[in-house]
Amino acid sequence: MGIRVGQAGSKTPREKTASHHRAFHRDLNAASLTLLTIGGVMGSGLFLASGLAAVRAGPIILGFYALGAVAMYLEISVLAEMAMAHPAPGSFLTYAAEVLGAGWTFVAGWIFWFSSVLTMSSEVTAAALFTRYWFPTVPVWMWALVYSAGIIALNFLSVRGFGTVEGVMAGVKAAAVGAFIVVGAYFLVRPGPHPALSGWHAFRQWGWTPHGFWSAAPEFLLVLFAYAGTGVIGMAAAETRDPAVTIRAAVRRSVWALSLLYVLSLALVLALVPFSRLSGAESPFTLALHRLPLGFGAGVMNLVLLLAVLSTMNAALYSNVRVLYTLAERGEAPRWLGYLNARGQPVWAIWTSAGLLAGTIALAYVLPHRAYAYLVTATGFQAMFIWLMVCFTHLRYRPHLLRHHPERLRWRMWGFPYTTWFVIALVGVALLASPLAHGELVGALVGACGIFAAAVAWWTIGRPRARRAPASAGP
Repeated sequence: MGIRVGQAGSKTPREKTASHHRAFHRDLNAASLTLLTIGGVMGSGLFLASGLAAVRAGPIILGFYALGAVAMYLEISVLAEMAMAHPAPGSFLTYAAEVLGAGWTFVAGWIFWFSSVLTMSSEVTAAALFTRYWFPTVPVWMWALVYSAGIIALNFLSVRGFGTVEGVMAGVKAAAVGAFIVVGAYFLVRPGPHPALSGWHAFRQWGWTPHGFWSAAPEFLLVLFAYAGTGVIGMAAAETRDPAVTIRAAVRRSVWALSLLYVLSLALVLALVPFSRLSGAESPFTLALHRLPLGFGAGVMNLVLLLAVLSTMNAALYSNVRVLYTLAERGEAPRWLGYLNARGQPVWAIWTSAGLLAGTIALAYVLPHRAYAYLVTATGFQAMFIWLMVCFTHLRYRPHLLRHHPERLRWRMWGFPYTTWFVIALVGVALLASPLAHGELVGALVGACGIFAAAVAWWTIGRPRARRAPASAGP
């Protein structure tokens, strides 16, 4: 997808910079894309929001995370099928434009962008909360600003340098969760004294649903949020060396790694810590390590968790700016957002996303103790709306490919269309139930209002502009 270059003698400074480069670089291999995907998914949804969901739902949250892994596998397979058929920076927005029309892509694109900004906000807020482990007197918003500046600077590296740094960060957190599982399991099965299995005793006393199933069900949205971030597979497709081979390998590795790490680590947490002791203010992993005879373990894990959420924030910004770039290319955002600099980076899209991120960090200043809960619910609400859009696009895109480009269909997700409808049903239930959860109504309303605002913007701005475009277009 090339950039637009003005006529000779009339280029703006931004256009002059952009004219040196006309395409994204194809520098990502399977290992880099796998780590980028893990980095985009494994964040505060596992390391912080899982505690918030567990204290409200009880031990049944472990079953919810297993079901969420199935939903994640199906959704990422849907996305991979389309990305292998048509690698494009805009991912599902490009495919939706072909089969659903401009209105769907306008609404979904802006929601994806806003949702990604909310993701960055929730992750950087979580990073600030983790940092308070060592510096409890420093305000949350101050750490959020410092970390945001660092992540924005990182996104100005070349895609190869970005992939390397993100790969290291993702590898560290995946290895740390794996080490947590090994160490925790060792202390549980070794001969001699064992750590108090207070979580297991609480389960035997209260069962799977201490507050009732219908009180637990609304927390499924937070579970699905923990698996959000899969969109990076599609966004990075245009920057991979061999999309068909690279994406297939990345999906397989990412799904297995994420599913095992999530379910096994949470099983250990729930065995060691009573669900009633968990919260959204401290990581359940840190609480679990405090119960093991490791004097330094909790501090080391907290450092890893800090890197983990910053890694997810980094991947979210990567996807975010590429969606904004695609909207500009389609004429659904200011055109200057579609220009690339000499390194092939959508530099003005990065600065625009950074500006809104700075605005959302103000919430950490106004409501330091509630900011994360509100942000994570709003983010989850909009992220799941994007999953719905991906699945609805797939329902139309598979038949479209079979009719017009069957040779592009290199990988088919099994069970079509029933598996696609299964994901739609799960996400629909999560969205409808989420406002019923304690403390999640505000976040759900923010997420729903964002969707409504995007739809209104289409009918008042995007639709009239789309109707005028054919008549006003030059030769």
